[in-house]
Amino acid sequence: MKMAAQKVTAQGGDVPLFRAGAEDPLPPHYLWFEGDGYWIYAADQPPSSWRLHTHDCTQVCVGLDTRATMEWRTGSPSLQHYREASGNLVAVIPSGEPHRSVWQRRASKVNIYLCEHFLSAIASRVLPETRFELEAAHLVRDPFIEELGRAVYREYVEGAGHDLDRRFADSVADVLAMHLLRVYNARTELPSDSRGQLGPATSRRVRKYIEQYLEGDLSIETLAKVSGLSPNYFAEGFRRTTGFTPHHYVSRRRVDRARQLLIEDTALPLIDVAHRCGFKSQSQFTIVFRRITGVTPGKFRAGHATV
Repeated sequence: MKMAAQKVTAQGGDVPLFRAGAEDPLPPHYLWFEGDGYWIYAADQPPSSWRLHTHDCTQVCVGLDTRATMEWRTGSPSLQHYREASGNLVAVIPSGEPHRSVWQRRASKVNIYLCEHFLSAIASRVLPETRFELEAAHLVRDPFIEELGRAVYREYVEGAGHDLDRRFADSVADVLAMHLLRVYNARTELPSDSRGQLGPATSRRVRKYIEQYLEGDLSIETLAKVSGLSPNYFAEGFRRTTGFTPHHYVSRRRVDRARQLLIEDTALPLIDVAHRCGFKSQSQFTIVFRRITGVTPGKFRAGHATV
């Protein structure tokens, strides 16, 4: 299906926001839609890369069934972080955060950019008594945002090069903004309930830390520091919130990451898989993997290879 490229313009000049930092040419067909305080890009994106850059708005990137790496810098002095992931990927990048990325596989890709005044207008409706400060998330799973991205991409394909329906685009931007303000707002923290659960922002912050540092030290003491709670209170609150002890939750996330590596890189030695997923030895990796999945890592890889 052939699609006509859209005429592209953006605030401050004729270079669209999604071209900032781009090192590769645009795909031959793509969508660029300009709303009132937001912009939407959609394309069947070939493998491509972006050098380190920033935006003066919040960028939400959705890549469906792809593989990507991302580097970002936060804090003062700036700290460099790196992550690689595959599958359905979501990145939430607040205004001013330096980042670069490499998309290693073709993807159904959607970028949505929300300017500050647009987010502020939504916040005045959904969080009238609360200031907002969006937290970054890099190459994570967010089924809600994934489905929004899928809907936009579907409209792009079925529209055969025509602009998005404005009512549809406005609705996507509004719903996305409300989701970001409720789920990624660092200033939104509800108190722990009577059962001793962690508040939403604390739980989100800890789980985000776990995803970013699966290969590192994720002891209860370390995670308690991330949460700002004592180790005993954190451990009990985490169990009540997630249904898992911190140790069991981390083990399951490490095994999930190992499954991904075993499937995608069949030549990677098991000892390297173990170390990349935070296991201290191959024997520990095998014991934990078999306890959770019922098979050894070697049998899991061999069984997948025969499918």
